[in-house]
Amino acid sequence: MRAAGVVVVLAMIAGSSCQADECQSFSASTMKANGTVAAAKWRVDYPPVRPNPNDPQPWESVDFRTKPADYMNAVLNTAKTSFKIADRRLVGTGQEEWWISQWLDYGNSGREPLMGLTKERGPDPGDLSKTNTRGSQVWAVGFYNKPGAAVFGEVFAEPCNPSFPVAMKFPNDTVSVKFLFTDASPDEVAYLQGAPEYDAFIDNLGAGSGGQDPSTRTIRSVRLLQVDISVKDSAKTGRSLDTGWVFGTFVWRGPAKGDALFDNLVPVSLQWGNDPGVYDGAIRESWINPDLRNVTYGWDQRLTMGFMGRANGPADNIRSSCLSCHSAARTPRASIGLLDNRFNMDDVANPAKVKAHIDTWFQNIKGSQLFQPSEPAASTLDYSLQLEAAAFRICLACQAGDLRGPTPTLCRSSGFYNRPVCNAPLEASVRKRLLDLVPPPRQ
Repeated sequence: MRAAGVVVVLAMIAGSSCQADECQSFSASTMKANGTVAAAKWRVDYPPVRPNPNDPQPWESVDFRTKPADYMNAVLNTAKTSFKIADRRLVGTGQEEWWISQWLDYGNSGREPLMGLTKERGPDPGDLSKTNTRGSQVWAVGFYNKPGAAVFGEVFAEPCNPSFPVAMKFPNDTVSVKFLFTDASPDEVAYLQGAPEYDAFIDNLGAGSGGQDPSTRTIRSVRLLQVDISVKDSAKTGRSLDTGWVFGTFVWRGPAKGDALFDNLVPVSLQWGNDPGVYDGAIRESWINPDLRNVTYGWDQRLTMGFMGRANGPADNIRSSCLSCHSAARTPRASIGLLDNRFNMDDVANPAKVKAHIDTWFQNIKGSQLFQPSEPAASTLDYSLQLEAAAFRICLACQAGDLRGPTPTLCRSSGFYNRPVCNAPLEASVRKRLLDLVPPPRQ
């Protein structure tokens, strides 16, 4: 009954527009929740036009199927001159051409101010290592390069009333890079020994996936755990034509060397398809680094990185895969993504249950296709969970009375909130209950 109640409440959640610094009608940015701390200065001055799609890219000469690690490093190299460690923070170098999404600075998982991190799914015991226990947190900040950021500029051209097309389509050569941090101890996760510590305003020790009121966060130490990349690589024959995307994950592996940032990143996995219809682990559309067996996978709780051998990262859900998770990006989210549909890993020996899980979640969906087409959507989002989260939080702010003025068009067209004007500010206890019902983040 509780799951059904959650869906009813979430179906009411509704909204409006842009990020705190951009939309003057929004007053509840989590980037400002802790008072005097200087907020991270990531770029939201999106490019006004899309770059030439024929511009050469360093990864285009590499076959990701036969040289996956080389491909991943070619993509990562495009970010190396843009980020560095300074004063216990991840910061830009001053020459970065990478942009963040607006509207991720709201709710219990909203951006913290020091590095702009949003809260992600907390790992289960045994996810990160044989010895990690329950309660550790993962926080992340993701960026898009110029081709992808130009799309964000089109979406957020009107900050308080963003425009989501029916079928979002990122141009070829779009790249996203996401840095994921954890408060897990190196005593539990041995490959983090020697990792630099960063400061972040995060939830209390032991909070795990659960969200807390942002005003209760404190400055705590985190370490870089993994870096995710995704590439729209479908323009040429033989590239990723089934999905249009290639997703990869690096892990930070000690001891520290070089810059202690990029120089410690080791490729974990790469994926260009979901292997639909493959139920026995004979995976052909993922690569997993065999050198990381017994480092990031290979024990009872985590025999593989992703489901049945598909690609994923240490912080990610073994029941899923990189592409599977992102292929479900849409607004509103499908109901199957709102309820707790965790596959019981004890059922991997049950062919019928494995088949049902794979047939639901592991299809090769093109960006313009809709996940769960039996449920109408206002917009398919071409694998962007950041835009999915942004749309959800805009509408949540409108529903909760933290955004003032006309209801954003997106919120009405998606059915989140059909009133013409956003709610008046809610009583504090009602607002808290509403925010506490928000499902776990997955961007």
